[in-house]
Amino acid sequence: METDSMSTDSKKRYIPWMLAGGRAVLGPVLIVGAECGWNGLTLAGLVVAALVSDIYDGVLARRWGCDTAGVRLFDSMADTVFYLCTAVALWVSQPQLWRSYGWLLAALLGMEAVRFGFDFAKFGKPASYHSYFAKVWGLVMAVAVVSAFAMHRGSVLIPVALGLGILCDLQGLAISGMMPVWRKDVKTLGAAWGIRKEMRRDEVARRTAYRLRERRRVILTGFLGMVLCVGIVTPAFAVDAGQAEYAGGTWHVPKGTVGTLDTTAPAGLVFRYGGASAAEVAIDYRNISNFEYTSPVAHHLGLLPFIVRGLIRPQERRHFFSIRYKDASDVVQVVVFEVPKSDPRVLLEVLRGRAPQVCGTQKVRCGIGSEPY
Repeated sequence: METDSMSTDSKKRYIPWMLAGGRAVLGPVLIVGAECGWNGLTLAGLVVAALVSDIYDGVLARRWGCDTAGVRLFDSMADTVFYLCTAVALWVSQPQLWRSYGWLLAALLGMEAVRFGFDFAKFGKPASYHSYFAKVWGLVMAVAVVSAFAMHRGSVLIPVALGLGILCDLQGLAISGMMPVWRKDVKTLGAAWGIRKEMRRDEVARRTAYRLRERRRVILTGFLGMVLCVGIVTPAFAVDAGQAEYAGGTWHVPKGTVGTLDTTAPAGLVFRYGGASAAEVAIDYRNISNFEYTSPVAHHLGLLPFIVRGLIRPQERRHFFSIRYKDASDVVQVVVFEVPKSDPRVLLEVLRGRAPQVCGTQKVRCGIGSEPY
């Protein structure tokens, strides 16, 4: 019974990914439908379906505790692809709209290109803020597009939605300018400023680890460039600073569970997870028999994405810690965590200092000769 429950929980974490992926697929379907002369109500229904998926992928991800940076980043990419395709579908089915509002659309696409280039140069990936302003813009845009498809004519909501989109991009640029490191779900400018002040007070060097090591590149932008970069260049994984992901092992915890590793307790390393229904598992340093740090290259799907990304910036690495220990029942347990690239050095120092029985006999597993990148 417990195994079935774990299997169900593990499968749930894929549903938000599927909802966002389905929304991205609906974009090309919308273009095909407009080209083939589908009924306006049918095209409007596709837009409504995309809007519903946009609402529920975030709701379900938060409820099931799988609201990772990777999910939110993929959600933003799916939104960009879908609304670019929506603009093309409107141009195909109702070209008179863009003859009236083409200058607003051009301004919006230009702002999107500038924002994408700035975010990618600073953080190495697009922003994923999901601000309140962006939610209002998305809702107004969806209503305007549904109205245009259903009634086969424009409305005052079209220029309003395009204007809100330009303002939303300006807000996104302002937030990116404030943020010292990449963060998901920054709702307002005030929240961004608060995070900036908090980072300045933080003694840990996370802010400089991102800003000084990332190479700054000027990104060629445009409609085709944006779509290709979103679909090919951006990595499909991400772990937030301060988080840890359970990557596998003998624990009765679903693989992919996101939580935090607390190294402040002197007796043991504590993994906390579960969101609202918080749970934790502690590893006594005295019972650790070995630990190992590895940093394999993060391969992207397919040969073309790998080559294209390599031309723009260096290879990225993923960071894993494998720990073998005996629990309170004297049963051997093995756990593997994936952590962000700012954390391995700290974790290695903690494990070296508090599990000396390992370091005395297994130098390689203490990190000697395999320092964090």
